[in-house]
Amino acid sequence: MVSIHCTRDTLEAIELGRPSSRTDHVLFQGVGVFTLLQGVDVFTLPARDVVQRMSQFTSIEEGPDDDASFIAPDLLLSFRRPFAADDEPEEEQGHHFSSVLLARPGYYDTPAQAAERLQQSS
Repeated sequence: MVSIHCTRDTLEAIELGRPSSRTDHVLFQGVGVFTLLQGVDVFTLPARDVVQRMSQFTSIEEGPDDDASFIAPDLLLSFRRPFAADDEPEEEQGHHFSSVLLARPGYYDTPAQAAERLQQSS
């Protein structure tokens, strides 16, 4: 699944859903099609492994309202799963991420941050 989020004809974010086929891969910093070990496979690796590996590249933190989601604010990436099941590999929906979202700058801003960003750009 690929979804785009637009507001007033402006692209806000692109979201990728976990592929249903194990032959499709979504890599962070992948080098090539057959070099899976060189990238972070965001849907095949357990969620906690993705978080640990992503933390080698950038800061990553739990979502403010959901301990099953994580945000890499400097990269404008968000990783989501319906619930956390880190110790239960058989529980696919909670053990692996179900979607990753790439957003435009300002997408995660609070209203105060958005107002400040608007003031700085004028």
